[in-house]
Amino acid sequence: MEKALITDLDEDWKSIKEKKVLKYPYKSFFRGAIIVVPMLLSGAANADEVHVAGLTEGRFNAQAFGLTNTLLGLTYDSSVFDNSTVGNQLDLGGNPVPGLNIDNLGSFSLDLSDNTYNGNNFNLMVTFLAPTTITGGGSAIYTDQLFGTVLNGNGGVFIDFDNTPQVFTFTNATATGSFSMFVNDVSIAPGQSSSLTGHIMGSQQPVPEPATVVGIACGFLGLFRKLGRRKA
Repeated sequence: MEKALITDLDEDWKSIKEKKVLKYPYKSFFRGAIIVVPMLLSGAANADEVHVAGLTEGRFNAQAFGLTNTLLGLTYDSSVFDNSTVGNQLDLGGNPVPGLNIDNLGSFSLDLSDNTYNGNNFNLMVTFLAPTTITGGGSAIYTDQLFGTVLNGNGGVFIDFDNTPQVFTFTNATATGSFSMFVNDVSIAPGQSSSLTGHIMGSQQPVPEPATVVGIACGFLGLFRKLGRRKA
C-alpha cells in the first residue's frame, strides 16, 4: 500500500513537471540559451598570440627618414621583422648585421673618428605591416637623445630612448586586440655595431567565423520551433 502510494506521487510529480515545461517552453529555452551560448563561444574568448611584422627607418636631428642615416661617425641601418608573440611576449633582439638586419629595430655602427655627440638626437620610425587595420595608422615614432665622445679610438656613444611603451589597437576580419612596444637604450663602442632592440606585449581575440555564428543561430531556431510544437 505504502509502495503504491509513493509510485502514485512520483507519477503525479512527473506530470506536474511536464505540464510546467509545456506551459512555459520559452522560459526553458532562454534558460538553456544562457548556459549554452557562452559554452559555444568560449573558444573565441580565449586570448591568442599576435603576429607582428614591419620595418624601420631612422633619422638624426632634422634629416629625412631613411633606411640608412649618418651623423658624423655614427650610422644607423634599418631592419625588418616578422614574428609572433609567445606567451603574449616578443623580443626584437636580432644580432646586428648592417644592411641586412632582421628581427630587431635596426643597428648602429660607430667608427673610430674623433667626434662629440652630445646634444644630438635620433628618431626611430616603426611601420607595422601586421596586424592590419591598426587604429590611427600603423606607424609610430620613438625619440631619444645622444651622449658621448670618441677620442683616439676610445669612448663611445650612449643613445637614451624614451622607454615609454606605445599602445596599438586593431580590429580586422580575423581578430581584435592590442599590443604595446617600447625601445631599449643602446651603447656603441668605437669600431663596433650594436643592435637596436625592443619588446612587444600583446594579445588578441579571434573573431567568430560567420559559419559558426550561423550554425549556432540555426540550432537555437530549431530548438525554439520544437518547443513551440510541444506547446501546441
